[in-house]
Amino acid sequence: QVTPLEVMTFLNQLYSRFDAMLDIYRVYKVETIGDCFMVAGGLVAQDEEGWKTTITHDQLHAVRVLAFAKAMLREARKVQLPTGGPVLMRVGMHSGPVMSGVVGSRMPRFCLFGDTVNTASRMESTSKPGRIHVSGDTQALLPNERWEPTGGVQVKGKGVLPTYLWASDACEEKGEQLQRVLGVYL
Repeated sequence: QVTPLEVMTFLNQLYSRFDAMLDIYRVYKVETIGDCFMVAGGLVAQDEEGWKTTITHDQLHAVRVLAFAKAMLREARKVQLPTGGPVLMRVGMHSGPVMSGVVGSRMPRFCLFGDTVNTASRMESTSKPGRIHVSGDTQALLPNERWEPTGGVQVKGKGVLPTYLWASDACEEKGEQLQRVLGVYL
């Protein structure tokens, strides 16, 4: 039996590790919802004076997000679940256009909207613990990586999308996982 305080302490410890890497990999933390940690690449950059500015195209966004996802898997292995077992995250990535903006007045939040967000979420939810699952669109931007075809994933309104798992021996570790597995999506 794990108490809510133990879960909160665990997530704070894990998310603090992830937060410390955001600027290194130049990805943007969109939000955390419970045990889901959402980042995006290619949204914001620093201009000449150091101010954050939006960008319309970043050819390296997939490279940066994949590098961050790999680092997340490494960092997660350094932390134990409150039950003592290893953390095995599911990671999902998809590349494409998004609509973004600040919504709400009481507690304004920067949010992403659109099919790209939904597809990325689907990649995360159909991933395997300890693995990085990407859409064909993202895989095409990362041809120098080793990929294992999955046979595709059924997506409502789209049919079967070709998807791939990042092939790494480090991702094959077995062990206990969270009740709701941690996820990240682009």
